Amino acid sequence: MTTYTNYKLIERGDGWTEVCFDQPDSKANVFTEAALRELGQVAQELSEKRDLKGVIFTSGKSDIFIAGADLSLIKGLDTIDKAIEGCTFGQQVIHRISLLPCETVAAINGACLGGGFELSLACKKRLVSDGKQVKIGLPEVQLGILPGFGGSVRLPRLAPLPTALDLILTGKQVDGVRAYKMGIADALLPQQDFNERALTWAKANQGKPGRRVHTFMTQMMEKFPLRGYVFSQARKTVMKSTKGNYPAPLKILELLAEIHGMKIEEALKREARAFSVLAVTQISKRLIELFQLSESVKKTNGVGPEVKAKPVERAAVLGAGVMGGGIAWAFANKEIPTRMKDITWEAVGLGLQQAGENFGFALKRKKLTKNQFMGKMGHISGTLDYSGFRSCDVVVEAVVENMDVKKKVLAEVERNVADDCVLASNTSSLSITEMQSVLKRPEKLAGFHFFNPVSRMPLIEVIAGAKSSPETVATLFELAKKLGKTPIVVKDGPGFLVNRLLLPYMNEALFLFLEGVSVDRIDRVMLEFGMPMGPLRLVDEVGIDTASKVAKILNNAFGARAEACPISESIVKSGRLGRKNGKGFYVYEDGKHVAIDDTVVQLVPNRTNRSVNLTDLELVQRMTYAMVNEAALAVQEGVVKTPGEVDLAMIMGTGFPPFRGGLLRYADSESPKKIVDTLEKFAAAGAGERLRPSAALKEVARRGFFY
Repeated sequence: MTTYTNYKLIERGDGWTEVCFDQPDSKANVFTEAALRELGQVAQELSEKRDLKGVIFTSGKSDIFIAGADLSLIKGLDTIDKAIEGCTFGQQVIHRISLLPCETVAAINGACLGGGFELSLACKKRLVSDGKQVKIGLPEVQLGILPGFGGSVRLPRLAPLPTALDLILTGKQVDGVRAYKMGIADALLPQQDFNERALTWAKANQGKPGRRVHTFMTQMMEKFPLRGYVFSQARKTVMKSTKGNYPAPLKILELLAEIHGMKIEEALKREARAFSVLAVTQISKRLIELFQLSESVKKTNGVGPEVKAKPVERAAVLGAGVMGGGIAWAFANKEIPTRMKDITWEAVGLGLQQAGENFGFALKRKKLTKNQFMGKMGHISGTLDYSGFRSCDVVVEAVVENMDVKKKVLAEVERNVADDCVLASNTSSLSITEMQSVLKRPEKLAGFHFFNPVSRMPLIEVIAGAKSSPETVATLFELAKKLGKTPIVVKDGPGFLVNRLLLPYMNEALFLFLEGVSVDRIDRVMLEFGMPMGPLRLVDEVGIDTASKVAKILNNAFGARAEACPISESIVKSGRLGRKNGKGFYVYEDGKHVAIDDTVVQLVPNRTNRSVNLTDLELVQRMTYAMVNEAALAVQEGVVKTPGEVDLAMIMGTGFPPFRGGLLRYADSESPKKIVDTLEKFAAAGAGERLRPSAALKEVARRGFFY
């Protein structure tokens, strides 16, 4: 047999050949152009083999089958013709696998995503391991494209229509157990000796039909008129979640409806065309860049390769409120035994309740079994003292946002932990450097800022105080990754990064309200811009009192450019705190907003009509350009090192619309010079120093762009 660079062909007896994908000098198997060309040669060689009864595709990597296609190939596509050519090439290579005149089986014992899953779909059968490393899915929609190597064609022919739509439209990833239940795998085998078990199973079931899980109802959904109803409902769901800002899900629905019942060769041509239309869009380019930014975080420890992080096997949380319970949940979810301390058992109970609600949500959605739920909760124990803290590798402080309280608690906990224990403060705005002043081992403390709700927000800011050691920062950075979060290292300073940029946005919304613009209009224009909620709803969510407090901190730190809108203080004095007590700019029932509360206008007697004639575009500019202005300063001051970190943090921490590429990609698309000119206009019209473009932003405008 021919020797290949990326594949090993191994005779396995009884007319079977194993094709092992083992990309050299790489932790992952990825479909590069060279790997695809070789696969085509492999398929040709296999098709010419006499007496070939079966082929089993395996991986030489311990936790990856095939991670997908090389994204740089997609990112480089700049014309539809190039995109069609590239997509068709990949399709045809994989299609040749489907045409082999023998049994073909994919043995999946690791990540099997995108093109990897599409290769497995071209096989007659798929076998999956029960190992935790198995992740199967078609994540292309999250990159602004659709499965282009046959996945859009083959998956709906294999699985029930609702299952196929769910996987392709959401890009979700499932483990082996779930894949088997969904009908996209023919057998679920133990992880131990998986490849040998898979070969034995494949030989024993050679020639037998593949497994199907279609029911009478799912079969009916394939027929008119139910099929049309399924697609119409899917479209409604897509529009509700994306507001039409992402073309890929809509193109997927259009394609799947179009190719139903079509011969596979023609369907593949339609798939290539649909893929190519999406691949050349700026939205796809931005989403791929963001994915690559996120992946780059996984390859670092936030400090440097010469620094070794301390492994975290046991943890503790000080403060058992909603946030403390959420943090304890995050640890327990990754099987890290966690002590949760507070001053009363009632408070500890609230923390346990919060963790239980988070796990309960997964239980309700059948992502956890009852036994798994109990096992996860069993990792959390409560206490009123420091028993058990000596064995902890890290302690996260999550008490009230008050410097004196935090100093007292941190000094106390330092006396009750081992000398090498890392201390972390979950502060959103207070100085880590000042907290270090009361510690004997200040190098062991850094900030570890979770965003609320912990179970849903993917960002963690790792804040390096003046005396935080590189090992401490690296330990918390690696811990964040272990928790499944995206960490960003930021320099200690008022508001750190996310709150420093978010507060000008919310503050400007409050000023617009003071200047006569309605709550409905302010929030509507930003929802249309792509934000997950309007800025005044966000003020309610954060807490009007909390937002006011942080605004004052930034005002004290930055002076006139961070002028705090005075209305939040008067609203708080009236008893309105936002969602936490059911009334703010909106009215809330059972924690959910039900309507705008128009009576809030009465709490602002000095309200003017100065900004009512601004256009919707000008409203958006007032709020978003304020963030850009502050971001230019943050980058210049080294709060983070790169514009990419700003964009990743704002998307992960605030929900800034990914399709815009992040705050500074958006700024570049607007033109920094235009932003400077517009801010000058707003400053002259009455905003003054608050919206005057900073020297840092003017410097960006002079050189052209942030990136």
